[in-house]
Amino acid sequence: MASTQDQSKTNDSGDEVLSWRLWLPRRRPLLSVTVAVFVVVLTTAVAVIYGGAFYPLLTAVLLTAAVSAHYAPVRFTLDSEGITVASLWGARKKLWSNLKTYWPNGEDGVSVSARERRGLLSSAADLYLYLEGNRAEVLEYLSRHLSPTKRDEYA
Repeated sequence: MASTQDQSKTNDSGDEVLSWRLWLPRRRPLLSVTVAVFVVVLTTAVAVIYGGAFYPLLTAVLLTAAVSAHYAPVRFTLDSEGITVASLWGARKKLWSNLKTYWPNGEDGVSVSARERRGLLSSAADLYLYLEGNRAEVLEYLSRHLSPTKRDEYA
C-alpha cells in the first residue's frame, strides 16, 4: 500500500479539508524489515529455549501487537472541527478548541499539543502528524487554528 499525496478538498459545509495517508514501512523500509526480523528471531529463540507452543506464541503475539502501529496505514485529516488520526487500531480526534499549539519536527512531521508549553511527557498526550511532501500546506492550515511554539520551550 503506497502513501498518497495530500488531498485538499471542500466538505459539505464549504470548509477546506486537508487529508493524506501514510504507510510508515514505505518511508523507513530498513527499520521495518529489521523489526520484523527481530520479532521472528526472538520468537524462534523463545521456542528453542522454552520448547512447547505457549511461550513462543505469547512472545509473537505481544511483540506483534507492540509494533503493529508502525505497519498499519494511517490517515491524517484536518478539517474545520479539528484533527483526526485514523489507523487500524481506531481513530483519535482532537478538536481545535482543545488544542493550543504546534511545533514542526524538521521535514518529518509536526507535533500538535493541548498545552501551551512542551513538557517531558508531552509526546504521550500530543498528536504527531507525519508529513508526506505536504509540509507547507499542513503548517499553513495549522497556523489558521493554532499558534506555533518555539522548539526549545519546555514546561
